Amino acid sequence: MGGLLIVSMFMISDPGFRSDVAPVLARRCVGCHGGQKPRGGYSLETWASLNEAGKSGMAPVVPGKPGESPLFTRLTESDSKRRMPPDDEPLSPSEIAAMGKWIAGGARFDGPDKAAAIQTYLPPRNHPPAPARYPGPVPVFAVAFAPGGKVVAAGGVNEVTLWDPENGRLLGRLPGLPARIQALAYSPDGSALLVGGGSPGEYGEVVLVNPDKPESRKPLGVFPDIVLAAAFSSDGKAVVAGGADRAARAFATASGKELWRASFHADWVTAAAFSPDGRFVATASRDRTVKVLDASTGKLFTTFNGHRRQYGPHTGQFEVYGVAFDTGGIAYSAGGGTAVRVWEPLKAQEENGSAIDMEARFAKAGHTRYLEYASGRPVFGLAWAGGRVFTATGDGKVRRHEPNSGKQELEYAGATEWLYCVSASPATRRVAAAGFDGVLRIWNWESGDLVASFPAAPGFSR
Repeated sequence: MGGLLIVSMFMISDPGFRSDVAPVLARRCVGCHGGQKPRGGYSLETWASLNEAGKSGMAPVVPGKPGESPLFTRLTESDSKRRMPPDDEPLSPSEIAAMGKWIAGGARFDGPDKAAAIQTYLPPRNHPPAPARYPGPVPVFAVAFAPGGKVVAAGGVNEVTLWDPENGRLLGRLPGLPARIQALAYSPDGSALLVGGGSPGEYGEVVLVNPDKPESRKPLGVFPDIVLAAAFSSDGKAVVAGGADRAARAFATASGKELWRASFHADWVTAAAFSPDGRFVATASRDRTVKVLDASTGKLFTTFNGHRRQYGPHTGQFEVYGVAFDTGGIAYSAGGGTAVRVWEPLKAQEENGSAIDMEARFAKAGHTRYLEYASGRPVFGLAWAGGRVFTATGDGKVRRHEPNSGKQELEYAGATEWLYCVSASPATRRVAAAGFDGVLRIWNWESGDLVASFPAAPGFSR
């Protein structure tokens, strides 16, 4: 180690893992040393994995001895082929010095959870401003009507845009948000908008925004990958969020305190919903299941396996992209296939049983009902409102089902590209959807007539 670096190590104040080391690892190292196949078999995703040897078999960190710690020595290699990060600019002298002094001081841990992803220790990012004028429409992945239905929110680039659903007039812009917005949900009283998003494969964030005061933002949590799902409890006192890191996390709305984390899925968490009585949280996933969690603890209550049936109607293996509850606690979930599943958490638990009664259970049809459609394209957006189920699919259609009879009542046409999201307002009898073409479409709930259609892109005109 050069003399200048030694001097630098002693000139900086005592570095902490959370404040000085974790941000460097997250920004420069986790890209290669993360995921299911980290380079060299060495993962830097969590504190626990940071201290586990990779394929070399050497202890990565020897507390008090940076010169014997590969985590440090590989940063100072003169051989560019062995120096980390490879094929990239080396860490700055101050970053290397902070790493060395932290190890020399005992490599102490000051984070919140040794098993949590290192990225989640970090503060939310300062995001770039949204485009003053959009050069063209961008895909819209999330829409939500405000209570009362007079405003519809849509995801934009580093912002959420607010629109008059009757005429497409821009009502407001909520800036300072992640690059891609994947989830939107209004609080029951409309005083807060829950926003989830991030950058795929690299960063996720969930934040509360006051729609009337765009500068008023309360970040709730940072995620190691993009947030794809977010929902309020029916009383507005808690929220849940999940995403591409395969985990779900709950937060207290007032304090922002994290209440629990749950990692039961084997793939992305794509949607989330609270039951109306606040007892359950349901999380949908690309792993073809819906997990039902205890809303107060995050513990697993049961798994709904109706999207990977091997017998009975609608057999097949289907990813799940949407989940919702009605006011009576009935659950609705959809994704691949040609039907929305209608089911109940308590009955799903009873039907799961155990290996002892597997043969008897397989002989039964089960309690799941189906809302059928003939699209053959996945359902990407699902909403329950006013006693009806609305789905947005990859064929550019929104469909409305009456859940008791199971009948499809209406199709809302006009889009030709994939639709990713749908929201419905019982107050104004309006239905909104958007997708790949970036156009926000508003229909009359009853007739299916198109009320308004406009790019959700401020400053752009067709």
